[in-house]
Amino acid sequence: MSDRPPLEMEGFRAEAEAVWDAIPDHFRDGAILLIHPEAEPDPEYESVFFLGACESAFGPLEDALAASGDYRPGDRQSVLHIWFGSFVEMAARAVDFDWPYELEETILHELTHHWEHRAGLDGLDRFDAAQLTNFRRLRGQAVPMYFWRDGEPWAGGRWHIDGDVFVEVDGPPPWTVRAEDGETVTAEPDPMDGWATLYERGAIFDGRRGDLIVAPRPPDRSGPLRRLGRWLRGLFGAAPAAHTDEGEPG
Repeated sequence: MSDRPPLEMEGFRAEAEAVWDAIPDHFRDGAILLIHPEAEPDPEYESVFFLGACESAFGPLEDALAASGDYRPGDRQSVLHIWFGSFVEMAARAVDFDWPYELEETILHELTHHWEHRAGLDGLDRFDAAQLTNFRRLRGQAVPMYFWRDGEPWAGGRWHIDGDVFVEVDGPPPWTVRAEDGETVTAEPDPMDGWATLYERGAIFDGRRGDLIVAPRPPDRSGPLRRLGRWLRGLFGAAPAAHTDEGEPG
């Protein structure tokens, strides 16, 4: 368990303001931080609480500008919300909840949303959606194959979401892979899901070890020019191109 002091609103607000003030001014440009005393539950899952959120400060105006063709993402103004009550709820449920660390991570996460939206990017939005999809998986709900590719990319064709590690492999099952605890394991796919779930063989997150999910790598759908290039490299013995974690030329 963490030796951090219990959460109290006064100390929480002071910690949040200290984190915010420590961020250089130019990184806070166009964003303000609001601390709310209440909790913010997910409308779909009452046991899940939002720690923070980033929303447009002038949503209707931005919608009107977009409709007129004059929307400029670089001018976006954002409000960052942090919910103290959600931290209280999570601290009560977690095995080891370091709330000052989680507070800093949440503020930086929501501020990154602000800058991604200004740049017209959506990487964190996709990651947040992957987290929610993985939560549905953990609840036994049907989820789409390869949703984890919007998670945190790791080396070796792996992705990470809150302790759960997803690895894609080549060839028919059974698949032999290295678990995150260092051991070699063999996996067979579930005929309903198409992937294999090895419980508590993933990464350590919040004091517990997550799952290891093993799935077949999707077919190579490279275009004809890329396939021709690979054929020519093989024909003339050229050195292969550098590869990314996903197995595609970098």
